[in-house]
Amino acid sequence: MVVFAKRILMAMIRFHQEGKYMKLVVFNVGSALCVYAEHQTTRIVFDIGKGNNFSPVNDFLLPLYEKRGEHRLKNRNNRYGISQLIVSHPHKDHISDIQEFDKNFYAHLLTTPNSKSPNGNPQNINWRKITTPDDPDVKYLKRMKIGRNLPLRSFDSEHLKIGYLWPLDVENNSELLNESYTNNVSIVSFLSFGNYRVFLPGDLQKLAMGEFLNKKTSIRNSYAESIRTELANGVDFLICPHHGLKSSFSVDLFSSMKDGKTNKLNIIPEKSLSSDDVRTVDSRYSTSEYCKGNNNLSTKDKPVYQRKTSNGHIYINENGDVEVLTDITDVINRFLS
Repeated sequence: MVVFAKRILMAMIRFHQEGKYMKLVVFNVGSALCVYAEHQTTRIVFDIGKGNNFSPVNDFLLPLYEKRGEHRLKNRNNRYGISQLIVSHPHKDHISDIQEFDKNFYAHLLTTPNSKSPNGNPQNINWRKITTPDDPDVKYLKRMKIGRNLPLRSFDSEHLKIGYLWPLDVENNSELLNESYTNNVSIVSFLSFGNYRVFLPGDLQKLAMGEFLNKKTSIRNSYAESIRTELANGVDFLICPHHGLKSSFSVDLFSSMKDGKTNKLNIIPEKSLSSDDVRTVDSRYSTSEYCKGNNNLSTKDKPVYQRKTSNGHIYINENGDVEVLTDITDVINRFLS
């Protein structure tokens, strides 16, 4: 009986420790995207875009690691180690800080749409179909992948699920190809460490999202079933697809979720719009039809369903409480505490 009680106690302690230590931030990087998450010793970067006046590497990661006194990896050119870097797709706004990252950090697992094996493999990205194949950051990412084991491995497969539509099938589908080849080969990620669950669909657009989630689809996909299962079990935070643009709002996505809506908050990594740009953020993300608003920002009289990164860095603590912080020093201190 005593031994059994000790086992129960140890299990409760392990559960408590796991449940109390996930922190995540969606950075205010203008029209780009970058998300950083920690759980115990696991550190994951989702996309690595930078803003006009903010670099996730120089303004956050380097100061954080230096203040912690992290050890540099002598066998990796004296860089700091990060568990995994997931580059959802090779668009400039998702990789504009990639060179600074690679100069200072080594991702033990680099994940991006596959291009390791010879052309013709359906899982291979077709770099000739990429929107900007000659962009210096795109070329740099191509060099980074040399010798790496790409793409669909997770540093922690129990808590991080990833998948994507196979690029050759996107290329051979005229509707998906015209919608945007580069966006539609986006790797999607589902993160379920600790006390909350986060879905990060990259820039997957409306038609492609439907194909990804459709069990009867003729388009092959990798690990979609596990992500469908995660969605059906519930989503607390959605990093809205394709920067929350109206053109990419997916009814299929919400239909796949438990209760047909997110539990806590829809987060929009807002796309900066020029005066002649007709793209708009979809207003449905900010309604009770697509979010329950069960978060610390909501009050009885004024529920909050959506927050935009244009208002600041969106930090989520280990309990799932949200803060919108304009000073990156405050974000660093949250991760240090």
